Amino acid sequence: MKKNLKIVLFSCLLGTLLATLFFLNIKEKAEAKNKNTLFVFQVGVFKNEQNAMNLSNQYPSARIIKDKDYYRVFIGATLTNKSLLKSYFDGLKYNYYVKEVDVSEEIIAKMSPFDELLRQAKEENYAMIIKNTLENLPDVLSD
Repeated sequence: MKKNLKIVLFSCLLGTLLATLFFLNIKEKAEAKNKNTLFVFQVGVFKNEQNAMNLSNQYPSARIIKDKDYYRVFIGATLTNKSLLKSYFDGLKYNYYVKEVDVSEEIIAKMSPFDELLRQAKEENYAMIIKNTLENLPDVLSD
C-alpha cells in the first residue's frame, strides 16, 4: 500500500511540475507574440545634422529622425519582415543595426499594410516600398 501511495504522489508531483513548465512556456510565447514591436534598421547616429545628411545620401530609402541631441539615420522599418529586410540589406552589403521599438496599436495598424505589401513584392520593388514605409512612419523612432 505504501509503495502505491508513493507512486501516486510522485506521479502527481511530476504532472504538476510538467504542467507548470508547459504553462510558463506558452505564456511567454503569447506575451512575445502580442508585443507591439517595430524593427528599425539604423545605419548611423550623429550630433551634427550635416553628417547625418551626408550618410543618408548614400541610401535611397534613408530617413533622418532627430532624437534629443542626435540625428539617427534609418534605412528600413518592419513589423514582421525582419529576416526579409536583413537578407535584402545584407545583399546590398549595408552595415546596419536592428533596433526594436515598442509602438502603439495605432502605429501597428498604420504600418501593417506596408509590411504585407513588402511580403508580397518582388525584390526590385523593395526599395520603393521601404522608402514609403519610412516616409509614412510617425516619429516613433526616437528614444
